[in-house]
Amino acid sequence: MNVCCSRSYQTILQEDQPMNVSFQVAKRFIIISFILLLTVTLMMSLFAGCGVEKKECTAPDQSTITITPSFQQVKTSSGLSTDMPFDWTVIVKYQDGTPMPQACITVSGSQAVPNAGGAYQFQYYPSWTSPNLAVDSGFSAQTDDYGQYTFSTVASAGSSTWSDTIYVRSGAIVSTAFLAVNDTSY
Repeated sequence: MNVCCSRSYQTILQEDQPMNVSFQVAKRFIIISFILLLTVTLMMSLFAGCGVEKKECTAPDQSTITITPSFQQVKTSSGLSTDMPFDWTVIVKYQDGTPMPQACITVSGSQAVPNAGGAYQFQYYPSWTSPNLAVDSGFSAQTDDYGQYTFSTVASAGSSTWSDTIYVRSGAIVSTAFLAVNDTSY
């Protein structure tokens, strides 16, 4: 009789039992590790961003907004014969004088399109940018990493005499600039 085949089924099970126990332990370890990893991942995703202060983009109190130039004017003897662009640079600074990057601003004027009279049109970019984007009074923009934003206004051809105040706001902070077309033929 073959020795290998003469062993009883009971003997074979007893000899394999240590291997079954090791397999069971490894299986439990893998399952528990997976559950722990899943729990930690869920906790991290639920609390991601907690304790990180979200930065507001509006200028805080005591900040400053400067518009350069503060006054632009064109004199004409018979009204504007062509559209006339004007460039403006806005600088937003914190109270300590450092530039405020990515500051949210709103730009408006009472005689700008779409307001009654529509003497001029705001352009989202400076006049040298092509193509430019015409935007309505009250448009929103954001300063660059150096706290600056440059836009333009285009006075409409045929305009004679008018003036307007341009307002730039960020939060409670407001600054103004003045734009005028003066017909000297009167």
